Amino acid sequence: MKNAYLIFCLMLSVQICIAQNFPEGTNAIHKDSSIIVSWAISANVERGYINIADTAFTYTESGTTSNYAWSGTTENVFGKADGQFISLGDGGMITLEFEHSIFDGQGYDFAVFENALFSPPSQTINAFVELAFVEVSSDGINFERFPSVSSCQYDQQINAFATVEWNLFENFAGIYPVFYGVPFDLNDIEGSIVNKNHITHIRLVDVVGSINPEYANYDSEGNIVNDAWPTPFATCGFDCDAVGVINTTQDVSDLSFSEFSLYPNPAKDFIILTTAFDFDFIIADLSGRIIKEISCKNGNTIIDISDLNSGIYLLVNKIKTQKFIKLD
Repeated sequence: MKNAYLIFCLMLSVQICIAQNFPEGTNAIHKDSSIIVSWAISANVERGYINIADTAFTYTESGTTSNYAWSGTTENVFGKADGQFISLGDGGMITLEFEHSIFDGQGYDFAVFENALFSPPSQTINAFVELAFVEVSSDGINFERFPSVSSCQYDQQINAFATVEWNLFENFAGIYPVFYGVPFDLNDIEGSIVNKNHITHIRLVDVVGSINPEYANYDSEGNIVNDAWPTPFATCGFDCDAVGVINTTQDVSDLSFSEFSLYPNPAKDFIILTTAFDFDFIIADLSGRIIKEISCKNGNTIIDISDLNSGIYLLVNKIKTQKFIKLD
């Protein structure tokens, strides 16, 4: 088994070095995409076993022996996706935090980066994938999971070195190759546990992948999720590289291309927004609840605020946030 694992690692390293062309028409987001405006800044990890079906089984590598996954550190997930990762193990999880909260804006709101690989690299359908459920929270305590659906068969186990068609999985992290993130839209969250306009934590939970009901994980429709398993190595389970934020309330006014101004401030009946670019904006209250959605052309745009209650509000686009005061 160890020799087989070494051969597999060599295969993966060769594939990483080969430029992986990703098919058009997918929603994959490259790590260098301009729509990503920030990255995770801290994380807490709870590692899982390397083989949940035999929790006493250990693996030895580079002088370390453990029955838990141990490859990588939490520092590997901070900042921009770079191919460095932390392995979660069977059923392990990682909870990430961000400098500013994430809100449910237009389109996708964040993207999760893993290191799936096309195999063979000459095609773009079959991939070695390690999946994770994605959950979000507004307080770091109460989490809600994205609805996810697996269309993959679960009569025959996908083994540790087997590939699968990545497009059989919807709303799972880990289906795209290294440097390409899977995007998520907070509008897909169906419950009311979290405030979708004030997301402070994102949690990734490894999908065990076993089709044995004793250890299996299930999608939102009650289907067993069949994934490469077992993978009893140091790199077991989902390999988290990074999480990039698309819609955030961060204030980065030092970015000149995002500059806009508004006046008067405070204001009673209207504000005038001046920008050199076309932007979509929202007006939100301090809890992150969206009050208005506005499309502005370059130049001056008059925004009616006469229907707002008095108080402090946020004017937000994808790059910048500015407070204004509504008077009685």
